[in-house]
Amino acid sequence: MTAPKRTPWQIVAAYALPAFPIAAFGMPLVVHLPSFYASKEVGIPLAVVGAIFGLIRIIDIFVDPIAGYVSDRWRSRFGRRRPIIALGTPVFALGIWLAFVPGGAASAAYLTACLMVMYLGYSAVVVPHLSWGAEISGEYHERSRVYGWYQFLTVAGMMCVLIVPAVLEGRGYPLSTQVMAMAAFAIAAMIPSIAICLAVVPEPEVRLGTQAGLWPTLRFLLKNDAVRRVILVDLIESTNQGARGAMFLYFIGLGLALPKFGGTLLLVYFLSGVVCAPVWIALSRRIGKSRTLIASYVYGIATGLLLFAVPPGSKPAAMAVIALTGAAYAAPAFLIRAMMADVADADTYETGAERAGLLYAFLTMTSKLGIGWSVTIAFGLLAFLGFDPRIRDAAGAIDNLRLVYILMPIGLAAVSLVTMIGYPLNEARQRALRDEIERRRAMAARNETAAVEAIAATGAAE
Repeated sequence: MTAPKRTPWQIVAAYALPAFPIAAFGMPLVVHLPSFYASKEVGIPLAVVGAIFGLIRIIDIFVDPIAGYVSDRWRSRFGRRRPIIALGTPVFALGIWLAFVPGGAASAAYLTACLMVMYLGYSAVVVPHLSWGAEISGEYHERSRVYGWYQFLTVAGMMCVLIVPAVLEGRGYPLSTQVMAMAAFAIAAMIPSIAICLAVVPEPEVRLGTQAGLWPTLRFLLKNDAVRRVILVDLIESTNQGARGAMFLYFIGLGLALPKFGGTLLLVYFLSGVVCAPVWIALSRRIGKSRTLIASYVYGIATGLLLFAVPPGSKPAAMAVIALTGAAYAAPAFLIRAMMADVADADTYETGAERAGLLYAFLTMTSKLGIGWSVTIAFGLLAFLGFDPRIRDAAGAIDNLRLVYILMPIGLAAVSLVTMIGYPLNEARQRALRDEIERRRAMAARNETAAVEAIAATGAAE
């Protein structure tokens, strides 16, 4: 068996670069922007802000399949992913600036319009970019490498953007300045990184079709075991991360009695994820993607239980255990995306269509859905158990907070672990699928060449 072709590091790096600004935008969108619009500086009621963000999130879910479909079908001399990303980038940047810098008091209608523009641009950039990663290489392990470095820069972007408000807050700047600075940071990083990606990363020529009939599509989505497992695990993982993020500052401030140490521990958590991401990439090359994903969940369950041993008020113990739990942060996200690239091969094999964009749209949908309802689930459960951040330990509610924060991620990780046991699309199966796809692509290329030559010959005869 010949050694698999290794994708040049320049192409991998250029592809992964946009993950940094996208993450730098996503972190303040979830953590800072809702509270900013509900603050005295803007003045929209909290319930209205929550309703707007929830409504736009629901609408945005239906934009992703459209973005995936269009990016699959677009045919131009520049490729099919590049034009959508190029058109979506200025819309995305404009939406970020308008939403993050309202310039004082703003209305609910203004927030709604800005979020719609921002999310439209987001879908136009992220969906084709994710699917493009599946097409950089058809080799099983190289896909882990591509999406692994994508996730490495994602975590780095989340970590770096958190430094901006921390520095400004320490110097006494208001929340509006902090939010504006984070928007400027994301946009300033976005423009050059996307430009480099569009200029450096190649797009393979499409040889087969780009769409399939409704029935073959539904049959694949409903009956293919691999795609069902990947989508389910992504939904669970998004719910897990969203719930954990929503409860993090409460857990650190009240559960661990470290109210002014949450920002530092959040940076420790992400830094650990950045440092350990290459370890998970290397492990996936040795034992495969699904087994590495299972290993990350086993690790997450084991280290999550260590949180019970952290004494309240102990900064060294909290830093050590948070660093241990953060070590596996990057693994599920990049492995799930790499596995969806293999699922796209299974789809092409069964339906004859090269349409990774549509499949990656399902991942962005499940991610948004999981993150969207995670806050409702987590906060609803805490409220049911009597936790109220405004009241100090009412009837042991802080103990309930500790239990929910520790046991909920462990339970969700256990469900994901069980879901991945026996995952059918391993390296041998993916390579067999890929060989058949390349055979079909070569045949399509020969037929296309023969048709062109026949037309030329007919014209010459006339």
